[in-house]
Amino acid sequence: MKLQKIHIGINGSMLDDQPTGVGIYSANVINYLSDFYKNNSERDISVLTPSKNHINNNVRTITLSKLLQSSRYGKLAAVTRFLWNTFSYPLSAKKFDVVLSTTTHGSFTTRNQIITIHDLLSLRFGNISLHQRIYFKFLLPTLVSKAKFVVAVSETTKKDIVNFLKCPPEKIKVIYNGYDENFYNTADKKDEKLIYDNYKLQHYFLAVGPTYPHKNFELLIEAYSNLEEAIKEKHPLLIAGGKKRYLDQIKKIVKEKKKEQHIHFTGYVPQQLMPALYKEAYALIFPSLYEGFGFPLLEAMASGCPVIASNISSIPEVCGEAVLYFDPYNTSSLLNKITQLLGNASLYQELKRKGIEQAKNFSWKSTAHQISNLIEHSLTV
Repeated sequence: MKLQKIHIGINGSMLDDQPTGVGIYSANVINYLSDFYKNNSERDISVLTPSKNHINNNVRTITLSKLLQSSRYGKLAAVTRFLWNTFSYPLSAKKFDVVLSTTTHGSFTTRNQIITIHDLLSLRFGNISLHQRIYFKFLLPTLVSKAKFVVAVSETTKKDIVNFLKCPPEKIKVIYNGYDENFYNTADKKDEKLIYDNYKLQHYFLAVGPTYPHKNFELLIEAYSNLEEAIKEKHPLLIAGGKKRYLDQIKKIVKEKKKEQHIHFTGYVPQQLMPALYKEAYALIFPSLYEGFGFPLLEAMASGCPVIASNISSIPEVCGEAVLYFDPYNTSSLLNKITQLLGNASLYQELKRKGIEQAKNFSWKSTAHQISNLIEHSLTV
C-alpha cells in the first residue's frame, strides 16, 4: 500500500538578500530540513520566500514580492509582511498538511501550524518600534493560541512565552540555534588579514549589532573609555553592524568623549567577512541586557575568539563556562574583566579552547533534526 505524501510548507517571508539573525536562522533551518527530507519520497517541502539568495538550489520555492524584504523597504516591508501573512498566506497554507514559520509571523486561521519565537523584546523593552509592540502584545498571543506547537530558541525565551503570552509550557519545544561550522571555524589562514585590509584595524575589541538600547553599548563605551591610553592604542574598539537610529546615539556619545581615534564603526559587514571579523579580533565584548539566543556569541566561540559577556538572560545557556561574565549594569564589572583578560595570557588561551569546545554543542543539523521530529509529531496529534 502506497502511503500518502505529506506536503510541508515553510513560511520564509522574513528571508532577505541581506540576512541578519532571523534571516540566517531561517535559511539554515530550511536548507538542513531540505537535506533531511531529500531522500524521503513521502515528504516534500515548499518554501514561500521573497529571497532565494541563501537557500540551496534544490529547495522548492514559491516566490513572494520583494516588498517583504526589510533591507530594501524598511518599515514598509513590516507592513507588507503583516498583510501577506494575514490575508494571502492562509490561502497558500491550505495546500499543505503542516506549515512551519521560522519567525513569529503566521496565519491566524491555519490549524496545523508551528511557529518560532526568538525573543519577546517588544514586551520587555518599551523602546522597541511601535508596530512590533502592538503586534507582540495584541496579536501574537492569538497566533500562539492557534498554533499546534511553538519553537523557542532558548529556555529563557520559553519562560517569557509562558509568562507574557500565557502559553501552556507543554506546547513549547526548546530547540537551540546552530551555526555553520564550515563557515565559522579555526582553520589556519595566517596569510589572510581581511579585516585589516578592509578597515585598517587589528588586535581590536569587537562588538556586534547595536540595534536597540537594550544592547547596552553605552556601558561598553564607558568601560572602554576608562582603559589606559596605551591599551586603547593597541586595542581599538570595533563596532560592527547596527541600526541607524541607535548607531547615531552611540556615535554621539563617542564624539562627546572624544574617542573617535579609538572607537570605529563599520556599518553592515558583508557575510563573507564575518569569520575574519571574529578571527582577527582580540576578543568579543557582548554587553546585552537581554538575548533570546545571541548568534555572535556562538559564532565568536566557534571562530576561536575569546568572549566577555553579560551574565543574564540566555547568554549563560549559550556560553556555559567558556566566557568571562560581567554584570551588564556595572561599568566597573566590565572594566575589571577586560583588564583581567589583558593581563593573563593563559586565561586568554583557555577561553579560546573552551569556546571552541562549547560551540560544538550547537549545530544546524541538530536544530533541523529536532524541528523535523516536531513536524512529524504535529501530524499525529
